[in-house]
Amino acid sequence: MKNQILRLAFVICAMSMLTYANAQKLSKKAEETVKKEVAEMSEVMQLTTEQQQKVLEIKTTLRLNNQKTKRTYENNSTELKTARKENMKIYITELKKVCSKEQLATWQKHKKIQKNK
Repeated sequence: MKNQILRLAFVICAMSMLTYANAQKLSKKAEETVKKEVAEMSEVMQLTTEQQQKVLEIKTTLRLNNQKTKRTYENNSTELKTARKENMKIYITELKKVCSKEQLATWQKHKKIQKNK
């Protein structure tokens, strides 16, 4: 009886750890989208290989944080918008550490042109 309870507890712990690990991953589609965005950024901003890797990590973290935020708050709530703005501030701060001002200005210009199309 004691062994069965211990096994059950172990199984529950293992399942919760797997659930947590899966929650920390991007879906294949989201991962592909992030890679496409980084490839476009790399082309426009002329990023080095090292910069590409760091930007990929930063964008992945942003996506994961936004997913977590979306699960935490109600859709269209003020709290959700505030949390997403905070995620974006962190993203921009990290991006500034990796890219030069000229690269960021080039990217902003490119985004503005794409938005106006």
